[in-house]
Amino acid sequence: MAIRDLRVDGQPENKTGIERLRVGVLGMGFMGGTHTQAWQRVKATFNLPIDIEMKALFDMSESSLALNGARYEFERTTQDWREVCEADDIDVVSICTPNFAHLEAAELALSTGKHVWCEKPMATSIADAEAMVALAEAGKPRGLKTILGYNYMKSPTLLAIKKLIEDGVIGDIVHFNGVYTEDFMCDMDMPHSWRLTKAGGGKGALGDMGSHQVSMAIWLCGPIREVASRLQTVHHQRPDMNTGEMKQVETDDQFSAIGTFDSGALFTLHTSWLGQGHKMQLGFEVAGTKGAIRFDQERMGEFQLFEQKDNSDMASNGFKTVLIGPYHPPFGNFCPAPGHHVGFNEMKIIEAGEFCRAILEGNEAYPNFDDGLVFEKALQAIQDASEARAWVTL
Repeated sequence: MAIRDLRVDGQPENKTGIERLRVGVLGMGFMGGTHTQAWQRVKATFNLPIDIEMKALFDMSESSLALNGARYEFERTTQDWREVCEADDIDVVSICTPNFAHLEAAELALSTGKHVWCEKPMATSIADAEAMVALAEAGKPRGLKTILGYNYMKSPTLLAIKKLIEDGVIGDIVHFNGVYTEDFMCDMDMPHSWRLTKAGGGKGALGDMGSHQVSMAIWLCGPIREVASRLQTVHHQRPDMNTGEMKQVETDDQFSAIGTFDSGALFTLHTSWLGQGHKMQLGFEVAGTKGAIRFDQERMGEFQLFEQKDNSDMASNGFKTVLIGPYHPPFGNFCPAPGHHVGFNEMKIIEAGEFCRAILEGNEAYPNFDDGLVFEKALQAIQDASEARAWVTL
């Protein structure tokens, strides 16, 4: 399977004649806010030849609708998500609801002729993910596009790393070692939520954080062939956010996995939301036959590159730090000078730009629902391998 790349440099060619995109957003938590801000900034950032109109916002909370409807200047708000998906004056729907609600929202949006930008992870089960792929496939003859919210791979730093790998700078990949740890669940008094149930979240740290790590490994190194793993739940109960009553945790707190890619290269992965002291340690080292690359998202404006050259001068033969700048597209769309950083919201704008390009040019965005199913199957294989205490082949 070829891993398709994203394209964000240059102004897209409007091959469809679309003059505007009318947007509906489902859910106004953190992700709903980032989607909305991305939609509002994407035209100017990438000089898009279309207008973006914020039409409708759905949320369950009246106070959230009152605050954010005005804050982001939506034309209207509603507590009925179906109203957004079915509206004739909406072209694209951002799905920023909990994981368990992705399928139903995508089904209604696609069936009524909307493009869909859905947050990750794609679904809570392979069956739901496959259903979403079938819905997207049915929409392709009508020109409908999908994209999933894996915005970390949209940073100029990761795009630069991807290009170095594709250009053969580090040779054939031999090994990928990935670590993703955060500490936001270390507090045992952190309340229970839908993320900690199989019905609501599907998977715990594996789905919430591991989906980023696994998708990034596949994007950089190719499809996964086989995997062995261990999932672990450390805190088996957490207090209900309303009553304080202790509720059972049904999902994992952390996992470790080893395996091989289709290329034969090895990988190791570790993900935990109990990583004391780490706020955003999404990092990896990818080694090849001619060099290696290191990256840590806590220092996301740089990466380390080692190229195997003349080894006679061992005193200076090591990794060098590369600072991201305007020569690493699309960094220049945000800042004209190197040494600065782009943030989470800027990566969302890049993601929105990729989606708009796909809609305008009639191409497929990356990752779309087809790609998301590949990620979901890899995540499920990691869970299955742990439950079976055996290797799982994809």
